[in-house]
Amino acid sequence: MSERKKVLIVEDEPSFARMVGMRLESAGYEVHIAADAYTGTREILQGDYQLMILDLMMPAGGGFAILERIHNFPSKCTLPVVIMTGKTIDDEVKDNAEKYSVSVIFTKPFDSKRFIRRIKSLVPP
Repeated sequence: MSERKKVLIVEDEPSFARMVGMRLESAGYEVHIAADAYTGTREILQGDYQLMILDLMMPAGGGFAILERIHNFPSKCTLPVVIMTGKTIDDEVKDNAEKYSVSVIFTKPFDSKRFIRRIKSLVPP
């Protein structure tokens, strides 16, 4: 039996992070949650994750701040990145998503089934 793929969710809203985590766990993933950008950055750099799910708006920096911090770590820069945000997807968000090779952006709230299908297409469980 193969090991489950590890996913890191960096999200400052605990109930939302738990809901997303439960959906991913039932889809076959091992889920870890970090509640802020500093903890998320540390987890990404120290952990062995196959996918990052990042919130854009958090205290101490959001998802793009995390991606900027790990930019000089080539093994981490190649991980698929999913952005979850309540923010409007404007040109700045699109430009940063392209700059950091973000795989997909979901706006909150989002369709859970579509979300899981997209995650599975990026990193099969």
